[in-house]
Amino acid sequence: MEAGLSETTDIMIKAARAGAAVAMDYFNRSTPLKMVEKAPRDYQLAADVATERAIIAVLRAHFPQAGISGEEGTGDQAGSGAMRFLIDPIDGTSNFAFRIPFFAQVITCLIDGVAEIGVILEPVRDEIFVAERGKGAFLNGRRLPSCADVAPDHAIVGVGLPIPGQVRGVDVERYFGAVRQVSDTAAVTRRLGSAALSVAYVAAGRHHACFEDGLDTLDYLASALLLRECGGIVTDFQGREQNGNGAVLASVPSLHGWMVSLFAG
Repeated sequence: MEAGLSETTDIMIKAARAGAAVAMDYFNRSTPLKMVEKAPRDYQLAADVATERAIIAVLRAHFPQAGISGEEGTGDQAGSGAMRFLIDPIDGTSNFAFRIPFFAQVITCLIDGVAEIGVILEPVRDEIFVAERGKGAFLNGRRLPSCADVAPDHAIVGVGLPIPGQVRGVDVERYFGAVRQVSDTAAVTRRLGSAALSVAYVAAGRHHACFEDGLDTLDYLASALLLRECGGIVTDFQGREQNGNGAVLASVPSLHGWMVSLFAG
């Protein structure tokens, strides 16, 4: 258990590691990974389902009354108390499907609808990001520092490259205009393929901002808690605090105003 963090966090870490063991077993197989296209360019793998089941088994053994919502819906339950877990068994499924080694197991614990604990495990490098509301953010047990100030022309910015129909928070042309302005101004732009890790990387100082539309709370809410515990900001494209589905703009405070202005036209 991370020093000073709760037993619930410890169990969530165990659940993420159980899921990671299953995911890595699939990832390391020599045979092709069979994909089901749930929607255009939206893939589901047998690994997604098996990983989610492994995570849920650990959580349910310790919290049988808790609500559960998983991306694959393998063991969803309403629950009978204030606690609810959100699970993305493999965030970055497209990366995983094509054996690009960058994906994560993501678990968020909500109490009365508020994100209280977030766990993001990147199993290839064995990096685990953990946050508890009001207690700070950690990477592999080491506390992450507060976000540093940075100017736009020295920033590393993660950009989401959407599929058709994914952009809904702003006009599509305005979205791609923002992508171009970031590319023209920032020191470096990156597209990682995992929303959870992109936001977590802002908290870790590996990015200074990132944005993407069409996200689910399963994808990013754990990482949003992580970043907020480091003093970062997570909003929609208009600068309103974001805790639901849709457009997500995550940044260090010094960049937030500039980032929002890119979507204002």
